Amino acid sequence: MLALKRLAAYITDFLILAVVLSGLQMLISLLTGGWPFDQFRTGLQIELWVLCTMSLPVWAYFIVYEFRRQQTAGKRLFRLRVVRNDGDRITLWQSFLRTFIKLLPWELTHLIVLVPVPWWEPGAEPNHLIYIPNALILIYIICLFLTAGRKGPHDIVAGTEVKA
Repeated sequence: MLALKRLAAYITDFLILAVVLSGLQMLISLLTGGWPFDQFRTGLQIELWVLCTMSLPVWAYFIVYEFRRQQTAGKRLFRLRVVRNDGDRITLWQSFLRTFIKLLPWELTHLIVLVPVPWWEPGAEPNHLIYIPNALILIYIICLFLTAGRKGPHDIVAGTEVKA
């Protein structure tokens, strides 16, 4: 089933990126004696660090690989490729747009959890906005299954689909 293959490919990409980027962050911390992590004082500072060292590399990974090769490592492993609705190669704009929409729940989660005060700080109030990205993820998965795995919301908006 295409929907399950797409989810497996996404999880594979996520695990690859998590290992590489978290590993780089740990290496930076070890080599610098804790910098810059020991310098963060606000949720906004942490959010900017996460944006620069996690979000932007993840965005670049999906945009570049799906534009240049029509597939990420996860998609390649599961023999999937991203194409335009007419079957042609996607444009750079389509790759950017589908990545923006695909990763929107994760970016919203970072903002909600970290800004203005990180959830783990004493006195931080629960932020019920966290239900928004969770609802979006659920909508994305439902959409994927309703289209037999060919399209998620990011594909619908960008005019793309995934083929086996």
